[in-house]
Amino acid sequence: MKFTKGLWLMAGLVSASLFSASLVAKEEGAIRVCVDNYPPFQILVPGEAPKGEHIAALELFAALLERRLEYITSPNFARCLHMLENGGVDLLAGLYAKPEREVYSDFLPYRSDGRFVFISQKTLTPVTSYEDLTPLTIAISRQTEYFERFDKDVSLHKVETNDVISATNMLLKGRFDLLIVSEVVLPSLKARFSDFENKLKVHTYSYEEERQVYFAVSKRHQIGLPLAKMQALNGQAYEEGLFMREVERFAEQHIEYY
Repeated sequence: MKFTKGLWLMAGLVSASLFSASLVAKEEGAIRVCVDNYPPFQILVPGEAPKGEHIAALELFAALLERRLEYITSPNFARCLHMLENGGVDLLAGLYAKPEREVYSDFLPYRSDGRFVFISQKTLTPVTSYEDLTPLTIAISRQTEYFERFDKDVSLHKVETNDVISATNMLLKGRFDLLIVSEVVLPSLKARFSDFENKLKVHTYSYEEERQVYFAVSKRHQIGLPLAKMQALNGQAYEEGLFMREVERFAEQHIEYY
């Protein structure tokens, strides 16, 4: 995959601007972003700058536009949508495009929906379909959502764990049959656990929604740039995979949130 020099330079601004972006007051050229606590996409810790997959992508987006981010925290996503609609904020991240939202916002793509995979010890019978999950014990991370059918399926035997690191240790000790994880954390798990390749396997069955995930720009935004310019800069970064690179970097550095 080829990256242009200009985009690489702009992307380099991301890490340097992360903390300062959360402290800036509303000013000319700032992008107002509403965030609620929704790990691992948006993580709010008192006294710390927001972080998460969406935050990493937002920082890159702001760098490409040569703007700063002003984070406005909210107790829930519904309030963020209301603020986007009435122009109280300029931007949200991690939305699906829906007709009712197109009335008050424009959508800029930044990633496809994530894929979930299942890991087990190598001795387990292959899992090739959703139905194969039924007789197995499956480890999940506390306060984590996966996909609707799985999350709402009360017939499955799910075992709650603190995070994916402790769950992988437990899997290696045979405490349960399967572990469900976001595919984006696989490289970090393989790097962290030296015996991963020898003792564990990733099954052929996985789940991925065929949906695009977007930034939503309020039609009442005060970013100070024409939509066409934002679309051009965002589109090039999206096509070159720069947003996903930032998401993967976040996952590698913060595997404790998975």
